[in-house]
Amino acid sequence: MTLDELFAESHLLPTVPKVVFDLIELLRDEDAAIPLVARKVELDQVLTARVLRMANSPYFGLRRKIMSIQDAIQMLGFSAIRSLVVSSGLTGTFQKVHGVHLPTFWSHSLRVASVARYLAGKTRRVDASLAFTMGSMHAIGHLIMAGAMKEQIAELNAAHPFDRMGRLEVEQQKFGYHYGDVGGRLAARWEFAPEFVSALSGFANPMEAEHLDPLANVLHLAVWRVALEGEGLRIGDAQHVWPALSADAIGISEDVVQEMPAPRELASDLESMIA
Repeated sequence: MTLDELFAESHLLPTVPKVVFDLIELLRDEDAAIPLVARKVELDQVLTARVLRMANSPYFGLRRKIMSIQDAIQMLGFSAIRSLVVSSGLTGTFQKVHGVHLPTFWSHSLRVASVARYLAGKTRRVDASLAFTMGSMHAIGHLIMAGAMKEQIAELNAAHPFDRMGRLEVEQQKFGYHYGDVGGRLAARWEFAPEFVSALSGFANPMEAEHLDPLANVLHLAVWRVALEGEGLRIGDAQHVWPALSADAIGISEDVVQEMPAPRELASDLESMIA
């Protein structure tokens, strides 16, 4: 199945919840009224509960309990709220996917998101909350492919799990595209911002882009680090080369990543919510 054929099967594609779409549009305006944003979130009770639960997690390190969406916005800011809305909305969009254990999938995605957020804070070239949002979305294309190509993806998963080193390259060779391409195409269909689309489509090979995309490079490094942990390897192990080009492009040294807490530790508070 080609990428165009995949997206021609509209019944296989999820639709972004309207409240999530409306909020993403609204939160692009830094001058949007906080009460208006809060009312939009509160239209969806499940989304409200998820956002409050995440906002109150130790991950964000707030000193007092957040009791309302308006409190969350005032304490965390629009960028962080956008991250929570997108992450929470996506987990509710996919209820069941053939051959995919969703808690494990979202756990992996949150680890990538947490590492991306950490690295963005170190490079200062990427908004940390935006990096978290993109990290949580980076593998959404895998869910689309698993639902559309059940037998092929199940066979591929058995031979080469999606969260391991080299999976993107294997998909590119086998299908002519990879789950990042699918995620980017889906984000474009959902009319997400161009930086969302380019980061999702480009993180597999960010140095091939015509112009430097710091966000795509942050994602590339985050995916690499989480895959390394998944294989039980350490930075510097001979069989996996440090992605020097992407790291240098965003000013991240190997020492910075060496000193970073393990991905499972960075994301532990968030992962406990989806267990």
